Amino acid sequence: MTDQLRADCLGVAGHPLLRTPNVDALAEQGVRFTSAYTTSPLCVPARASITTGLYPHNNNIWQGDQTVPLDADTYLHRLKDVGYRTCSIGKNHLYPMENCNLFLNHPKYNAIGFDHIEDLSGTWGIIEGESVYVDYLKSQGLHERLANYLKDLEEKPDEVRRFIAEPLPIDAQHYIDAFIGRRVEKYVDEYDGDKPTFVYAGFQGPHEPWDAPKEYAERYPLSEIPEPIPEKPPGDWLPGSSLDYQRWAQYYQPPSERAGKAIVAAYLGKIAMIDESVGRILAAYERKGWLENTVVIFSTDHGEMLNDLGRVSKSIFYESATHIPLIVRLPEHSRHQGMRGTVDDRFVESIDIHATILDVAGATPWDHQDSLSLLSGPERQNVLGEVHAHYMLRSREWKIVVGRQGETLQLFDLLEDPQEQVNLCQHPGYREQELHMRSLLLARITRDTFRDSNIDPELSSHSIEGLTHHSFKQEVAE
Repeated sequence: MTDQLRADCLGVAGHPLLRTPNVDALAEQGVRFTSAYTTSPLCVPARASITTGLYPHNNNIWQGDQTVPLDADTYLHRLKDVGYRTCSIGKNHLYPMENCNLFLNHPKYNAIGFDHIEDLSGTWGIIEGESVYVDYLKSQGLHERLANYLKDLEEKPDEVRRFIAEPLPIDAQHYIDAFIGRRVEKYVDEYDGDKPTFVYAGFQGPHEPWDAPKEYAERYPLSEIPEPIPEKPPGDWLPGSSLDYQRWAQYYQPPSERAGKAIVAAYLGKIAMIDESVGRILAAYERKGWLENTVVIFSTDHGEMLNDLGRVSKSIFYESATHIPLIVRLPEHSRHQGMRGTVDDRFVESIDIHATILDVAGATPWDHQDSLSLLSGPERQNVLGEVHAHYMLRSREWKIVVGRQGETLQLFDLLEDPQEQVNLCQHPGYREQELHMRSLLLARITRDTFRDSNIDPELSSHSIEGLTHHSFKQEVAE
């Protein structure tokens, strides 16, 4: 699991500059889903949906400061039921992680089904945090220098700090994603149990800060960085709510074209580092003799705008932030071996990782889940996204975004406007299409609504089933 990785930023996806040979090898040995979308363009809701198999409107996790309930029914419990030992190394981000004692999170991860835990934060979390990685930095005599550097960076104004692209004052081998690759390698090399294993490897990158080592960022000359999708002026038909939403969506704009391209170079450099760690992990599995019997899923929580439409970061429903990479590598003797080396254009969602893990492990799903197996589930006709009580529905031809008050905020004709530059919300020529997409969105939400409770919300003291003609007459008489 990477963090904030766009669908087009892999070699196998055709990126003009980036080479990712180890991730590309996974695609060659499995199936690459080219129409995969995040359930939520924000870290915690996206990750919680994978863990629980529930959409945000069902697990009620909409924001980055929420956590997965300790009694949640997770895919991890189901894996343990069929004999797996479960492991999490790296950034899982289901519980608080920035500048806190991450060892205190370990019992929480145990409660939701992980056996072995090495919980890590994003880069900012090492300033005052405690973790396996912080212990490593201290052992190398690097922590104080790095923490002071990050503290100075963090204290800069938000409109400055977010657009700084410069390496950390440590060598590449000490970066957190290189460390995570080595920790997973160590876990595999030293595993001596007799249970099959599930290993979650959570990388920090290519999430900001834009801090790739110099030798990685310089692989991508600024003169060769592709141009981002430009903005177009909003149409005069847009309502005030849509204009406000667009202004908010364009909030994080780099101060110059050069600054924007430096961010991209660092972003690509961090992806190249992750690819090397993926290769290290795969080599460990091969040494162990496990690779021939292992399914590997490679994905991310959400994408990154990367200067498109005047923005970096995420939390919105443009393609750059919602379209994600998703690869399932399959062993040669797998029952799905016919899918090896294929490209699949079906609509899939990141939440479907949940059901896929249960499918390949032979574990039983629970009675209600919103997740569908990528390998044997039915085909989705559209994809649903949710964040901050806002909803998105994307079909092949159209995309609609509806706000928390039920108002349409964005409507895009993806055939005529694949770069999403012209918002057709409340355009008089598209009212019928807007109403059609709203009805499809309503159908998805109502069809997939679930509340985990012992009380049936459809029943009450005045339920239809208990209200006979006789009892009604008796109430009136009394």
